[in-house]
Amino acid sequence: MGTKKFLAGYIQKRYSLGMRISGGTLVTSAGLKRADVVVRNHRIEAVLRPGENTGGPQGDEPGIDATDLWVLPGAVDAHTHFGMPLGNGLTSLGWRESSEAALLGGTTTVIDFANPEREETLPSAVTRWRGMADGKIACDYGLHCTVVQASEERLAEIPGLIKAGIPTFKGFLAYKGRLMLEPPAMKSLMAAIAAAGGLLLVHAEDGQMNAEAQQVLTDTGRTAPRWHPLAHPPESEVRAVSQALEMAGKTGCQLEIVHASLGQTAELVGSTRKSRQAEAAVRSTGSDRRRLLCEVCLHHLFADDRLYEAGHKAALAATCSPPLRLNENKAILLEKLATGEIDFLSTDHCEFDLKTKSAAAAGGFPSVPNGCGGVGERLVVSHTLAVVNGKLSPERWVEAVASQPAELMGLTGRKGRLEPGYDADIVLFDPRPKYRWEPLGQSDRAGSLWAGLPVQGAVRDVWLRGSQVVAGGRMIAGEPGGLFLERRF
Repeated sequence: MGTKKFLAGYIQKRYSLGMRISGGTLVTSAGLKRADVVVRNHRIEAVLRPGENTGGPQGDEPGIDATDLWVLPGAVDAHTHFGMPLGNGLTSLGWRESSEAALLGGTTTVIDFANPEREETLPSAVTRWRGMADGKIACDYGLHCTVVQASEERLAEIPGLIKAGIPTFKGFLAYKGRLMLEPPAMKSLMAAIAAAGGLLLVHAEDGQMNAEAQQVLTDTGRTAPRWHPLAHPPESEVRAVSQALEMAGKTGCQLEIVHASLGQTAELVGSTRKSRQAEAAVRSTGSDRRRLLCEVCLHHLFADDRLYEAGHKAALAATCSPPLRLNENKAILLEKLATGEIDFLSTDHCEFDLKTKSAAAAGGFPSVPNGCGGVGERLVVSHTLAVVNGKLSPERWVEAVASQPAELMGLTGRKGRLEPGYDADIVLFDPRPKYRWEPLGQSDRAGSLWAGLPVQGAVRDVWLRGSQVVAGGRMIAGEPGGLFLERRF
């Protein structure tokens, strides 16, 4: 064994036994405070006043000096696609590569998606996805399960998955002829999930409208990547969001609208919440217990459709669905995130390098794999573009990237907070340095939306369940140690 590998393993083992992080400023959803964090046996044992002796490590357990640094809970990304196969040999950036980028960027937990084949059972898809992830993923992870058929057989499998720790499912109103569920099927899926006590994530674009728009574009020879957003008109998202909200209300299904790309989407969700609350007040039932959630992703929050006119490579890098929208939407989405009307910030990380996208573009934009990287960028980019300028408070920032996704996705008591009993997922973040962003790990620079962006703030050190995995901004050598997480509502 080489000296470097031995030392890395020794450090990781030693730090996992117990430690005390002192001198830093804890940033939590409840506020900022100077405090020490004591870790034992992979969990947070205590949060103490600076210098308080009770509960501190003894003997040779190391102390970590966090002077001038922010101490954050490990971030939670509730929407990723690591190592996702698309067929024809195409796969998004792998489980190990993507998860290492996550850790380097301060994210210690992700929730990915098990996507079944057309006739595959849901449990089989979950087993297959875990087979791809286990032993390769470096951060902890959970799974949502996509549903592409609303047959009686598939719907009957939902309660078993919830018992197995997968309480969240995904349905598509988009991608006609591939993943799209027609309204009657979507309504059946919602009813089944409501009866079982789960939550449905909906990709809300109108598949029929998108298909018609795409046909017009291809028929008229407009197939370069720059035309991609015209195949996903804003009206498509608005119509599908309205439809999903109406169906969820009728079936009693708990619902999350994923990757809201329009200010109007967030406004529709907000108005529906208010209507439900008013109806509950009239009925004197106190509140409507059905959760209605809304997520925004990094690229919709901080990038816009001008990239499609910035040249072929930029348009390819920005090929995602929903597409990037008009600049004016960003301010509305950020305001809604700041007020909590949008619940949390995710990435929809689905990274295909520019070379892969370029090769596929020979067949026109419909052939280009959709997706953007972002799991490594989420903390630093959002800190730079929202916290530094005062658009998000540090408290709301941590809530949006850690505590809210953890709690709303069924990880309460384990992830997303710096509190006794929680996993010792801890990030030391320096809010001061200014530099130009470079993609982390093996992420592709050429296909990045963020490469070269002037940023402020850096992830310095990261612990996963008390074991140090990032030191000084670099991965510590070792075998991937990510665990599958069962989630409960």
